[in-house]
Amino acid sequence: MCIRDSNYNNAAFTALYKLQSEDQSLEGYCRELERSTTNKIVGVILCILLFVISLAGYYLIYIRKRLLNRLNLEQILEINKKVFASSLIRAQESAEALQREEDTLKEIPQRLVNEAFDSINELLTIDRLSLAVYNETTHRLEFASNPGLERMPELMQQCFNGQQYLSDGLSQAIPLVVDAGGEHQCVGVLYLERREGTTQETDRLLFELVARYVAIVVFNAVVKLAIKYRDIESAHEEAQRASWEDSMLHVQNMVLDNCLSTIKHETIYYPNKIKQIVGRLNTQNLSEEEERENVEAISELIEYYKGIFTILSSCAARQLEEVTFRRSTISIADLCEYAVKYFRKASKGKTSRIEFLTEPIEKRIIGDINQLRFLLENLIDEALTVHEDGILKLHAAEDGNYIRFLFTDTRRKKSVDELNKLFYPNLARMTSGEKGELRGTEYLICKQIIRDHDEFAGRRGCRINAEPAQEGGFTVYFTLPKR
Repeated sequence: MCIRDSNYNNAAFTALYKLQSEDQSLEGYCRELERSTTNKIVGVILCILLFVISLAGYYLIYIRKRLLNRLNLEQILEINKKVFASSLIRAQESAEALQREEDTLKEIPQRLVNEAFDSINELLTIDRLSLAVYNETTHRLEFASNPGLERMPELMQQCFNGQQYLSDGLSQAIPLVVDAGGEHQCVGVLYLERREGTTQETDRLLFELVARYVAIVVFNAVVKLAIKYRDIESAHEEAQRASWEDSMLHVQNMVLDNCLSTIKHETIYYPNKIKQIVGRLNTQNLSEEEERENVEAISELIEYYKGIFTILSSCAARQLEEVTFRRSTISIADLCEYAVKYFRKASKGKTSRIEFLTEPIEKRIIGDINQLRFLLENLIDEALTVHEDGILKLHAAEDGNYIRFLFTDTRRKKSVDELNKLFYPNLARMTSGEKGELRGTEYLICKQIIRDHDEFAGRRGCRINAEPAQEGGFTVYFTLPKR
C-alpha cells in the first residue's frame, strides 16, 4: 500500500512539475509572429498602392502635360500648314495680281484669317481672329478679320506703333516682327478675341508661336510679293517707256529731217530773193512806200529762217541733251512758294475761278530742285486743262523718314480704276496741243521724276500714287526723302 501511494505521489509530483516548468511565452510569441506577418503583408500592399497612386499622379502632372503640349504643337503645325497653303497664289492669278497689287495685298490676309480661324479656335478658343498688314505704298495697315469687322480695333494700331504685345481683357494683339537684312521689321499685327472663361497660362506662349510663323508667311507672301510685283511693274513700265521714247525719237528725227529738207530747199531760193531785194534797194530809186515793202519782205524772210533754225536747234537739243540728277537740300516752303508763283502765271487769262491753297511745313527734303519744280508744273498744267471753278490744294506732311506731298483737285471725281491707270500711257488722254506739242503726259513725267529720286536721292522709298480725296475729288500724293 505504501509503495502504491509513493508511485502515485511521484506521478502527481512529476505532472505538477511539468505544468509549473512549462514555457508560457511560446503561445504569445506565435501569436505575435502571426500578427507581424499580417502587418508585413499589409505594408507591402500599402506600398504597392502608394506606388500605383504615385504613378497615376506622375501621369496626371507630367505625362498628361507633355501629351497636351505635344497636341498643342501638332495643332500649331496644322495651323502653320493652313496659313502657308492659304498664302500661296496660283499661277493663273499672277497676271491679274500684277494689275491689282492693292487687291492682292488685301486678299491674302483675308484668306489667312479665314483658313486659320477654325484651327486657332481649337487651340485657344477664340471668338474673332484679325490680321493687319502694313502697306508700304499707302503707309497704312490693311485690315482683315473673321468674323468680319467694319473697323480695325484701336488695340491693333497701338500694338503696331509700340511693337509690343498688348492685352485688354479678352483681347490680345501681338506684333508680327521678322528679321530682314539684319534689322527687325514689323510687317503687321495679329489680333484675337478670347472666349470668356477659357484662358490658360500657356495661351500667350502658344499665341506667340503662331504669330512667329504668321509673321514669316506675311513677310514672304505679301511684302516680298508686293516688291516683286512692283519690280515687274517697273520693268513693264521701262519697256513701255522705251517704246514710247523710241516713237518720240522717230517723230523728232522726222521733224529734223523735214527741217533739214526744208532748209536745203529754201536756202536755194530765198537767199537769191534777199540778194535781189538788196540789189534793188541799192541800185534803183524807189519810193518810200516801195522801200518799206522791200524791207518788210526781207524781215519776213529773216523771221522765216530764224523760226526754221529755232525748231531745228530745239529738236536737236531735246535729243542730244543728257539729263543729270543734281541732288541738293530743298526747302519745302520755297517749293510751295514756287508752285504758287507758277500757278498765278499759268492761270492768267483763264476764265475759270480756281483757288490754289498751300500748306507748307518748316522741313527740308533731298532732291533735284529743277525736276521737282517741273513735277509741280506738270500737276498744275494738267489741273488747268479742266475749265471748272474750284479749289486746288498742295499739302505737305511728315511721314517717317519722308515728306508726303498731297496735290488735291476738289473739282473732279475719279474712280479707283481710273486712278490706278493714271500713271500709265493712255492714247485717249494724249493729244496734240495748239503749237504741236504733246499733251496728256503730265502724270507719266511726274512718275518718272519720282522714280529718278527713288534711284538717285540716296534713299529708296519714294512713291507716287493717286486716291480719292476725303473732302471730294482726288489726290495725287508722292513721297520724298526728308533731310
